[in-house]
Amino acid sequence: MKLRIFLVMLCLGFGVTVNAQTVSDNSGVEMTAGQDAFHAQLELRTDVIEIRRCSDDSLRFILRLNFSNKGNGPVILDKRSSVISKYMISRSSEDATRKKYEIEVPRLVGLEAAGMTLESVPDESQFVVLKPGELFSLNRVFNFHIRLDPDDKAFLLANNRVLQLVLLTWYYPRASNVKWRDRWQTKGYLWSDPITSLPMPFMVERKPPVVDCH
Repeated sequence: MKLRIFLVMLCLGFGVTVNAQTVSDNSGVEMTAGQDAFHAQLELRTDVIEIRRCSDDSLRFILRLNFSNKGNGPVILDKRSSVISKYMISRSSEDATRKKYEIEVPRLVGLEAAGMTLESVPDESQFVVLKPGELFSLNRVFNFHIRLDPDDKAFLLANNRVLQLVLLTWYYPRASNVKWRDRWQTKGYLWSDPITSLPMPFMVERKPPVVDCH
């Protein structure tokens, strides 16, 4: 059972494709993946609040996540949508748009680490309804364990680069997003696919102060 649930999470977190897919495990949990962008227009922008160079040679980004509804109908979003399943760094926004990444890191996240719950009934208080044009924002701290060897330093330090994140938005692997999308349809469209942020320019100082991030 735990293996099947973990595979469902992997499907939601990493199995997004251009065409919509419906999957169901042996316990009968029906899930869709890859179709939300056809039914709603949710946009994710990120803003840098601060970047720190950590003593373990990682980079700590303090970011503002801004989810905005660009469509014509309301969108329902889990307010905890901040778990990274992947991040990408490019030389420019043009490269990011073409998916020409210099650094691309998928992150396998376990159920507990991702804040997943095995409850079959989603906690409605954890969701926000975004009307057309509305914005939902939250701050998050992300540590990117990029070992700053000479090549990485030459690429990252004192250069304008572009960051994108892929965030999970559904934290109920035992709750069918098909079922709850249908139940909540009068309130809006339930978004459950991972979402990729728009390209965000950033720059790390050549000699930033090194701090203890623990």
